[in-house]
Amino acid sequence: MPTDLILICHGQTSERDGENHYGWWADLPLSHRGKQQAMLIGERLRNDFDIRSIYTSPQKCARQTAEWISDILHIVPDVENDLRELESGDLATLTREEVKKYYPGFLGGQSLEEARVPGSETYADLHTRVASTVSQLINEAPDQQIACITHVRPIVACLQAIMGYTPEDEHKPQFSCHNASIHHLQLNPGGDPTFIVLNDTAHLADLPK
Repeated sequence: MPTDLILICHGQTSERDGENHYGWWADLPLSHRGKQQAMLIGERLRNDFDIRSIYTSPQKCARQTAEWISDILHIVPDVENDLRELESGDLATLTREEVKKYYPGFLGGQSLEEARVPGSETYADLHTRVASTVSQLINEAPDQQIACITHVRPIVACLQAIMGYTPEDEHKPQFSCHNASIHHLQLNPGGDPTFIVLNDTAHLADLPK
């Protein structure tokens, strides 16, 4: 029995407050626009899908997106810690100027691992935890549609894993993933996955720029 997996990227986040946090991993809430996007996601899911379960990253932007969706679908979301964004360690508490001072290599293109940022994880770590968690959720939901609200890198890692790529594989395919986008896959046990739609933002068409 197939499982429909709907991966959802959280809505737009608020601006950083005085650069107190650096980068896309800061645990920021949704902006006003992000809340509008989350509401439109919920309406799209209500009209076009039959969602039975909602899982969300613990970070604010994802949890708030899930809350707006759950209000429309009347489904209580479950928090899955392993759907969180890449752990940036000490970088999450630093300003851009502090990052420039203490980890100049990172701004020069080094990865968190190469820059040796304390408390951070590798992309391989993220790939492994996301793939394992999503696989478990799929196995527990035969013949159901489930939604996971998460972030750009976990979504990309999940799509790569479903295609059979490991963290060690080189030249893995990359995927566009916009705020409030929907990625719909159908997964058949023992069969090849069907990618129904990727990076779908049609539900945002009427939202003012």
